[in-house]
Amino acid sequence: MTAVEKLLSVALAEVGYLEKRSNAQLDDKTANAGRGNWTKYARDLDRTELFNGPKNGYEWCCTFAIWPFVQVFSLGTAMGMLNIPKKSSAAGVKYLAGYLKSAGRFHTRGPQPGDLIFFWKKDLKSWAHVGLVERSDGQRVYTVEGNTSGASGVVANGGGVARKSYALTYNRIAGYGRPDWSLVAVEEEEDEDMDVKKFRQLYLEMRKEDQDNDAGSWSQEARDWAVANGIVNGSGDGPDGQPNYMWEDGMTREQFVTVLWRVAKWLKAELR
Repeated sequence: MTAVEKLLSVALAEVGYLEKRSNAQLDDKTANAGRGNWTKYARDLDRTELFNGPKNGYEWCCTFAIWPFVQVFSLGTAMGMLNIPKKSSAAGVKYLAGYLKSAGRFHTRGPQPGDLIFFWKKDLKSWAHVGLVERSDGQRVYTVEGNTSGASGVVANGGGVARKSYALTYNRIAGYGRPDWSLVAVEEEEDEDMDVKKFRQLYLEMRKEDQDNDAGSWSQEARDWAVANGIVNGSGDGPDGQPNYMWEDGMTREQFVTVLWRVAKWLKAELR
């Protein structure tokens, strides 16, 4: 999937989530539903340096719009894509829009998938709400939004995550904030270039670092016992002439049952 598709996949998986009446059962989509504005989105972002204070328990359309970026691309990349500084006011609609505007990433037409869509209040002067653009067909823009409902028109502080749509001429659309997708273009390109052959090559190179006798001192007694009783046998000779036990390497099921079989033989001999 492309970076935009990954983002929207995470956001759309949240459709049906309901805010909670208290700070409990935040990860369940529908349990403990209420009007307390408690969500897992604010909880997760409150654990970072993104906001200027805790935001759980407050209106959460912005935290929902930002949350998928952090989930998919990491905190630092998400902040760069949306031009959000540390300890920011990005939990507020007008501030989130302002960060995008200051980076020249705010547009009044031509929505694209992955854009943030901003809405006015009824006075068409004050910021009301924000969501994510799923797509546009040239007539309507289709969105996924948090703290809204499935009712038509802008519903701010509506209590859930829902998919919605609006005519492109809808006068309460204030504009669109476009993330800086160039920050994830290299990552996306690398993912597309990865194939089974290259993955296997990288996997084997990684394993080489673990295929030696390096081990923690805490396991010394157990390792000495396993070697002395034939439970673990070395593979070839290490660079110092000693058998190479590859202590930090992974174990296949075949190796696992072999070790169990050797332990069973050892126990049988001990019990005679």
